[in-house]
Amino acid sequence: MLDPIDTSRVAAAEACNSWTEAGTKSPTVSVARLAVPGKATSEYQKGCGAFKGKRLDEAEQYVRNAIRLYPNYAAAWVVLGQILDAQKKRDDARKACSQARSVDPNYVAPFLCLADFAASEGDWQEVSILSGGALELDPSGNAYSFYYASAAALHLGDLSRAEKDAQNAVKLDTWHHMPQVHLVLAQIYQAQGNFHGQAIQLREYLKSAPANSLDASSVKSTLAQLDAQTTK
Repeated sequence: MLDPIDTSRVAAAEACNSWTEAGTKSPTVSVARLAVPGKATSEYQKGCGAFKGKRLDEAEQYVRNAIRLYPNYAAAWVVLGQILDAQKKRDDARKACSQARSVDPNYVAPFLCLADFAASEGDWQEVSILSGGALELDPSGNAYSFYYASAAALHLGDLSRAEKDAQNAVKLDTWHHMPQVHLVLAQIYQAQGNFHGQAIQLREYLKSAPANSLDASSVKSTLAQLDAQTTK
């Protein structure tokens, strides 16, 4: 049996972006993740700091160093994928996240990384498959898995499943890091003809999203239209 102290240590060392932070909440930690040598962890964490500071070339160098020291470093492959995507290298980014899944198929983070790519390209069937894989690994503890499952179900026409998964995502997102899930719920309620519910979710989005978010203006406009219809 793995020592809980060791698994907590691995979780803390891996946390870098949304996907690796989500991956730390997996109910199990593989032997491969426990075996990352200290030097590789040090390079990874330097790369994480550079990535957060938007120093992409520096971040890539550090993370590649970590992978060179430990080729099965799944979290490093995921972060490399995010760095490459930020550099507009989508094909290479996808390969990096796919490699993360190859070296550790029981790690949630690469499923989320790949689901995000598929969602941005409108491949909702693939999003459904990837989010389903993430939920199989962690059936109850990951808000992002439920979010992507909900978005996929919405676009594939399964509104009941979409609503259930979105509500699960909201319950798990106790720190309100995912305002976008409220937009998905708003779309679900709109499709159901529940305009009161749609308005509630749009207001929830505005509460938790940054004021300068790309969707804020259109959300406010839609709310104004809904309020005008209610007044009439």
